[in-house]
Amino acid sequence: MKTSETLYQQALEQLQRLIDEAGARAMAEPHAAALATADSQARPSVRTVYIVAVEAEGLLFFANRNSGKGHQLIENPRAALCLFWPVLQEQAIIEGDVLLQSAEVSDLYWHKRARVAQLAAWTSEQGAPAPKKPVLRREARQFEHDLGFEPVPRNPDWCAFRIQPDRIEFWPTGWQRMRERTRYQKDADGQWLREALNP
Repeated sequence: MKTSETLYQQALEQLQRLIDEAGARAMAEPHAAALATADSQARPSVRTVYIVAVEAEGLLFFANRNSGKGHQLIENPRAALCLFWPVLQEQAIIEGDVLLQSAEVSDLYWHKRARVAQLAAWTSEQGAPAPKKPVLRREARQFEHDLGFEPVPRNPDWCAFRIQPDRIEFWPTGWQRMRERTRYQKDADGQWLREALNP
């Protein structure tokens, strides 16, 4: 019989395996996930984010804390993710509490981001009314010129968030195959359980 933590680890390994397999089959953006949040009045929002790490502590992604999703994640730190890989006919749903990560964790993953994405995080005030496109591009080029060969420091508003799963569900698509779903979920005592569900 598998222990609670073994079941959780098994679910994370399956999630990472699907991401890796989708990438190996040349699917665009295999790390992309729909992130659903709600504000303090329970008004929902959804948008796509990039999962930068699947770890025992949870799934890590970035957000500007002054953006709409940043405000919602801080006001109501509960969220859901849905990753969909059409090439695999698979999707995964993750639900859990969300924690704003330390500056050290944010710095660690910031330095793994592409330089162009780092520059954009400084020059684009996310969610604000947009100036003409050449203005942003000119500001990004100027900022990069001023930096020279120096690393791009992390914008202090650009933070790492971690969703700590209490439910992970693998939901194969394609009715013609009638493939059952598998749900991993924490019970009231904090123990992980696994069960098969009808498609």
